[in-house]
Amino acid sequence: SVGLPSGDGKKKAGSLMRARKMSSPPPPPLFQPRVSFDTFERQAEVKSDTTSFSLVKKHKDYEYSKRSRTFLCGLDANDYSEFALEWLIDELVDDGDEIVCLRVVEADSNIAGHKSVEQQRYRAEAENLMKQIQEKNVENKAINLILEFAVGKVQDVIDDMIKIYEPAILIVGTRGRSLGGFQGLLPGSVSKWVLQHSPVPVIVVRPNSKRAKGKRKRLQDPTRTGYRDLLDKSSQGGGHLLDFAHRNSSDVVTTL
Repeated sequence: SVGLPSGDGKKKAGSLMRARKMSSPPPPPLFQPRVSFDTFERQAEVKSDTTSFSLVKKHKDYEYSKRSRTFLCGLDANDYSEFALEWLIDELVDDGDEIVCLRVVEADSNIAGHKSVEQQRYRAEAENLMKQIQEKNVENKAINLILEFAVGKVQDVIDDMIKIYEPAILIVGTRGRSLGGFQGLLPGSVSKWVLQHSPVPVIVVRPNSKRAKGKRKRLQDPTRTGYRDLLDKSSQGGGHLLDFAHRNSSDVVTTL
């Protein structure tokens, strides 16, 4: 005969079920890591004197579509490049888009020649920077983030990444003066160089103290028009809002 569980048995079973519920895994993170790779192993794509480490973080709801666009954004240790990334995420990027963030550093002579030490250090710096990039997505947009952390000459690395990713637009920041166009860009600056040499359209973003206030106001506006809505409206007129990126390579300077 089959025996029925006693009262103590029921208590033990109930405790076990509660323990299982309490030990349930936490919900998955918004951004999920994908395979990262070193360009030590893809030298055919980059110059021989360039060392690069790549990280990819994809939002859990990210989906590629025919409207998806890739944006290349230059980053360095200055506040104005951080501002340019914030502007890109807040104003231009929407669900389904991809951002390639490029950080180029000079080789450290103290660890030059020690490849394992170099790789370990640059990996740590890249992972820390990727966390900071993810935090910029305050509106939780379903985007794909790629970080290219490179050691080499800035101009050469930019050329390499444009060839690899073929971005619709290149975005860089500047601390230049409050003059319009080229006059406001500092001589010898990366922003001025890309405007003169980039094969894709360029947006140069200048920090503005009024933007933070305007951003808060837009976030509170329930009637705010998103980037995707603008795309839909522009497509009704027979073209895509960013189609000029493929038709016209003229420079676009945005000084905010």
